[in-house]
Amino acid sequence: MALADLTVSADNDGPWVAGGTGTYTLSVSADLAHAQSDKLVTLTHTLPMGLTPTAADGDGWSCAISGHRVVCLSSRTVAPGQSYPPVTVTVQVGRHVTGSTESITALSVAGTEANTTNNTFASAVHIDPATR
Repeated sequence: MALADLTVSADNDGPWVAGGTGTYTLSVSADLAHAQSDKLVTLTHTLPMGLTPTAADGDGWSCAISGHRVVCLSSRTVAPGQSYPPVTVTVQVGRHVTGSTESITALSVAGTEANTTNNTFASAVHIDPATR
């Protein structure tokens, strides 16, 4: 039985400003050289202290926020070489948070996957001090 191979990545619209808001875009793609993905996919985005998720949404994804973690589920079938619709995560930046910070995005697939070494992605963003 052929297995799917999914890859996760994350991008953001930084740099951000302390006390402001920011957005992450989470992406999951199916490798062209492997089978289609038709299993339940769990996408977890973990934010550091000082960044609080306020919304998470993506077509075909069911998302929930708990503390500094966003968990989204999809059971959509995706053909090799195609991508799941992106998930957008909006965050509130703490008023005293500055410098570089990093969030971690991970995915897991129900059952077996061809390659799990591409299932975690670190996304760095710079936060500037608030101007008065």
